[in-house]
Amino acid sequence: MRASLLDGIGLGLVGSALAVLATAVVVLAQRPGSQGVLALHLDAAGTLRLWNRPIRAQELVELLNRKATSQEGADVVLRLIPDPAVPWGVVRQAASGLENTGLPLELQLP
Repeated sequence: MRASLLDGIGLGLVGSALAVLATAVVVLAQRPGSQGVLALHLDAAGTLRLWNRPIRAQELVELLNRKATSQEGADVVLRLIPDPAVPWGVVRQAASGLENTGLPLELQLP
């Protein structure tokens, strides 16, 4: 009886710890956006995703123009995050297009 009570308490503590850890991961994953980092994910076809949704080139140009001319534009950094299967030529092409925006560009390799 006593062992099952201790097992129950232990499982409850482990479950609570996992819930706290999962919440911390979600909060930390949202930090780059609040710190002025625009994370652009690049897939093998050359498609860019912003906040996990595909973004057309025209939408991206408009967004970057707004950021570059706004007061907060000095704090905005572009971060290009290619998927692991993206050929290096596609990464270079996307990076060269993003360098022309006037915003600092970071490359985060997988």
